Amino acid sequence: MKRRGEFSSQLARHFRRFVALKRGCGARYDSGELELLRFDRFLADRPTRRDSRAILADYFESLAHLTARGRANLLGVAWHALTYAAHHGARLGPLPPRPISSSRFDTVRKPRILSAAETRALLAACRMLPSPVWLPGAKSLSQLTYETLFGLLAVTGIRIGEALALDVGDVDFKEHVVTVRRGKFGKSRLLPLRASASNALRRYLRDSRRHMSISFDAPLFVSTRRRRLSQPAANGAFRTAWTIAKLEDPAGRPHDLRHSFAVKHVEAWYAEGRDVGLFLPALSTYLGHVSVENTRLYLRSNGLLLEQAALRFENTTRALDGVLS
Repeated sequence: MKRRGEFSSQLARHFRRFVALKRGCGARYDSGELELLRFDRFLADRPTRRDSRAILADYFESLAHLTARGRANLLGVAWHALTYAAHHGARLGPLPPRPISSSRFDTVRKPRILSAAETRALLAACRMLPSPVWLPGAKSLSQLTYETLFGLLAVTGIRIGEALALDVGDVDFKEHVVTVRRGKFGKSRLLPLRASASNALRRYLRDSRRHMSISFDAPLFVSTRRRRLSQPAANGAFRTAWTIAKLEDPAGRPHDLRHSFAVKHVEAWYAEGRDVGLFLPALSTYLGHVSVENTRLYLRSNGLLLEQAALRFENTTRALDGVLS
């Protein structure tokens, strides 16, 4: 009897090796494995077919109840796995062209690029966030927590999930460096900090309202319940601060600070007359993108100069996509 979560279709051997290869390249690939298991179950429940085009067409039809983005993600994983299987002995017939998610950027909400003034207003609004009901009339630790957290997102472009996963020991206050150990796809990276950001984190850790350990393995950002701060709580606080700051609709989200970080840097490079083509690959690495395509998406639909930057980046780095995908 097969165990839950085990590949069992006629391509199971290839799928197991495909997942092992992804992880061998440094990716956690947990969500990818779950998506591939879904495709594997689809194959196992149907008669053996050798036509990969028909396989993917049937699979896409079975995903009709999902959003366009959800279908694109699942179909992309299936295509890559089938490509690997075909290259390693599976008789699948000719593969269709790689699914192009050209509408991916259009199927999700456009990022809200915050100006410097809007970012300052958002951080100031964090100081006016309502205190928890069990701390009436007191200036809550959560106000300082969210001001520090969102400030870190704004000056580093770090993902909200990466920031919430930070431990105290991940911040080197002497060298002004933060280590992201649990980045997307399991990749780690070092991010330099401005002295002002490093000092803000130090003040947060030393604040008398933060009744938590400052040992190396203790969470950096904590809730008033003395636990690691959760992402739903952070998202809710961001929406509330946005309302308090009276920023324009549509309402923003923490990820907009990351988009703003990337866009502002490219705009600054153009204004300084720098060779943007040389800096964009470094920006992609700094942001922790596993593929240069992700960085291109960050630069699209954000003004003429950024469109030009995205096009230049696309022309010079497209060859890398096949290697990094």
